Amino acid sequence: MMESLLEVNNLTINHCEPGGKERRTLDDLTFKIGFGETVGLLGESACGKTTLALALLHLLPKSARVECGSIRLGKHDILRASECTLQEIRGAEAAIIFQEPALALNPFMRVGDQVAEVARAHANRNGHSYRKAAELALAEVGLGDTRVYRAYPHQLSSGQRQRVAIAQALVCKPSFLIADEPTSALDSATACEVLDLFKDLKQRLQLTLLFITHNPALLVSLADRVLIMQLGRLIEEGCLAEVYQRPKQLYTQDLLQSIPPPPLAAGDSNYD
Repeated sequence: MMESLLEVNNLTINHCEPGGKERRTLDDLTFKIGFGETVGLLGESACGKTTLALALLHLLPKSARVECGSIRLGKHDILRASECTLQEIRGAEAAIIFQEPALALNPFMRVGDQVAEVARAHANRNGHSYRKAAELALAEVGLGDTRVYRAYPHQLSSGQRQRVAIAQALVCKPSFLIADEPTSALDSATACEVLDLFKDLKQRLQLTLLFITHNPALLVSLADRVLIMQLGRLIEEGCLAEVYQRPKQLYTQDLLQSIPPPPLAAGDSNYD
């Protein structure tokens, strides 16, 4: 049995809507992610995927209320951790990449300085080391040119901005990375390049990765396992090849109609 890095048990979250009415956005979620594993979270828009991503790092908005459940990341009980502990975890042990880098980056700061700021927040280093850490992180994502370090976000392409956001997430070398629809704001060619980058990074850096998407094709050559979400619930999970080739739920079958199933490798089995 694979040792778990992340364990989510019976997680239920409600959102308070205008007028005081509560709407359930996550309903009794239970799953695990093992060390070094890449798990795809697949579901339609507004099914609760981003709410889950935010909950994993305790970044939920004030309108959200955790009704019950637990989230354990390594040795940390995320929902019970102090804000000080959470600040240490975010970036250093776990990081998140959002789908729209233009909103995640400060338009008035050079991108290299923004990556260096993350390093400064999590390490007691001098200014030179911050810059060196940022340069190395940018090089990891294919942006080693010093002109990129000094550029402002608007001077870069959308693909380059997304790579900067990935560099920010990687600069402190976290073991767990959450990628929330990281290619949805990109054109198809650039999205393929970024997807190839994730494949390369997870192998080189031995990352544990939760890759969130509404597009099942993106997971074919990336994920080890897949979780299927519908209306805030996990309705199916298992080895990606098995789920894609033999989906049990009608909803999963509908999601997968647009792509051919990958070959089922000998010896593949469900996560236990």
